[in-house]
Amino acid sequence: MSLTKQIGIVVSLLLLFLLGSVLGIYFVKSKGFFEEQLAADAKSAAHALTRSLKPVIDDEKEMKTVVDALFGSGKFGLIELKDMQNATLYKRIKRADLKEVPEWFVELVQIKAPIATDVLEEDHSKFLNLLVQADRSAAYRELYGLFFYTIALFVIFGILGLLLLNLVLRVVLRSLENIKNQAEGVIHNRFIIQKEIPSTVELKNVVLAMNSMVKRVKELYVRSSEAMKESQEMLYLDQATDLFNRRYFQLKLPEYLMANDTRSRGSLMMIRMNGVVEGNRKIGHKKMDELLLEFAKILKQESELVHEPLICRINGTEFALLLPVYNAQTAKDLAKSIIGKHMLLCERYGLRNLLTLSVGICEYVRKMPMSKLLSCVDSALTDAAMYNEDRIVVFESDENRPAAGKTEWREIITKALREGHLKPVMTPVVDLKQQKEASHILSFDIIHEGRTIRYGEYVPAVVELGLEQDLLNFEFDYMKKHRFKEETIAFEMIADMLQESDKLFIFEDTVKEIAENHRGKLYVEISEHDILALEPIVVEHVSMTLKEYGVRFGISRFSAERGEYSYLKYSAPAYVKMSENSFLDLDTASKNALLTLLGSLDIELIITGVHEENLSKLQAASIRYIVYA
Repeated sequence: MSLTKQIGIVVSLLLLFLLGSVLGIYFVKSKGFFEEQLAADAKSAAHALTRSLKPVIDDEKEMKTVVDALFGSGKFGLIELKDMQNATLYKRIKRADLKEVPEWFVELVQIKAPIATDVLEEDHSKFLNLLVQADRSAAYRELYGLFFYTIALFVIFGILGLLLLNLVLRVVLRSLENIKNQAEGVIHNRFIIQKEIPSTVELKNVVLAMNSMVKRVKELYVRSSEAMKESQEMLYLDQATDLFNRRYFQLKLPEYLMANDTRSRGSLMMIRMNGVVEGNRKIGHKKMDELLLEFAKILKQESELVHEPLICRINGTEFALLLPVYNAQTAKDLAKSIIGKHMLLCERYGLRNLLTLSVGICEYVRKMPMSKLLSCVDSALTDAAMYNEDRIVVFESDENRPAAGKTEWREIITKALREGHLKPVMTPVVDLKQQKEASHILSFDIIHEGRTIRYGEYVPAVVELGLEQDLLNFEFDYMKKHRFKEETIAFEMIADMLQESDKLFIFEDTVKEIAENHRGKLYVEISEHDILALEPIVVEHVSMTLKEYGVRFGISRFSAERGEYSYLKYSAPAYVKMSENSFLDLDTASKNALLTLLGSLDIELIITGVHEENLSKLQAASIRYIVYA
């Protein structure tokens, strides 16, 4: 209940108490006054009537005429004459006219009209008793009218008072609404500073304290992100080309080969630029550096359609492109496009006949030994470099190729989706502090001809064949129909569907239905690459909408290599997942900056692919949540 409503209720109760008190006192006093007035009127009328009747005491008819004249004034309810034996000689009675007064009011008030008496005598030989009672009708009407108008005035002024109070409170307490917006902003990683400071002392102190807190959180976020950016650029970035360096390539390659997601199958392309030394001599180092920077931009542009590519500069003349999902042929087509744009680039710098590209390509599959992959691609690159021209060589080996081609994968996946041959798998997230499973990650393995095909083995084919929506629809239908014993569940989705508004609305409605059916904590995991591919306004909308349903974002494959963390503010994830290799490769300053940054945004860090031998290192770094390899 809002503060305005609470104050309104208190004021209303006070008004009711005041009204009751005023009415109580007023009615007691007014009733007494009216009863005294009725008694006085009756007594005065009795004395006056006695004097009028005395001259005609012997004439009964004339006495009745005098009584009728007084009774006809309408002010009396009873006039009665009795003889010495108390027998009634003449009596006039009128019932009280209370049509304008509610019956409940008459029963509640009960106005008493005393009967006044007087004695009429003649020479001490004849006595008559006179009884007079005033009419109560006027007193009831008067008292009811006062009651009605008193209530009406209280109601009118009460409503006006509450409206005025509400207006005043809205103005005075507007800063509280701003404080609420500040708090909600911090939850969504937006830092709002109130510029309007209220004049009310208590509210002013609260606003100043809130502003101070928000400023500190913002400063903490800025300092941590800047520290991370500087550290990561030194560790993983090639300053000349703005590409990742050899160290980062060696760090991430094992992660791709062991991934249980879309990165687990694809091609590795190695590119060697021949003639760089001669080019330096001809156009100079500065121009050559410009050419290398332009070539790096070509590599990025050509890889835009690749799902989570990895582009690195291995040394002065060699570049590595890790291309998930791409097979040898699609990787070769990409290499041809790169060579074509490289030729145009060299033409601009006058090095067309001097610089050439040697390209070696090798396909990789999940759990392929890194040494074997590097040996294969190096062999292909060596063969390509034997020719003094632009050349592409694909390493041909049945051992490196996937177990099934596109046609076979399409048959396997579509049959599994059609017949429901997918088995849910729950991967636990372990809480090292409490030594228990904190949550579970839901994925689906395919059961095909008696064997199990892991999610990471077939999902690259799902992306390659464009079956992401079909797989997601199956997962959604399964989660809507089944209840899970695990209370906290996270499931991963490929975020391409969030680019289209109609699919976005379907996604939100479906997740809402699943959340209501699950009756536990639910998380939607999206990779960092997919989050960055979406418009910030879309991500913020989805994040806030899901939060209304009790569902939160989780970001997987968090790399933290460039210090670009603005997306963490508008996506407001509950957690990020980072590989063990990536985290342990950070220096102490970078780890502290990362943990401080995530802490300032209230984001948990989950380390994935953890090996037993590294548990002590993670615990020493204050890591609480892990996923074993």
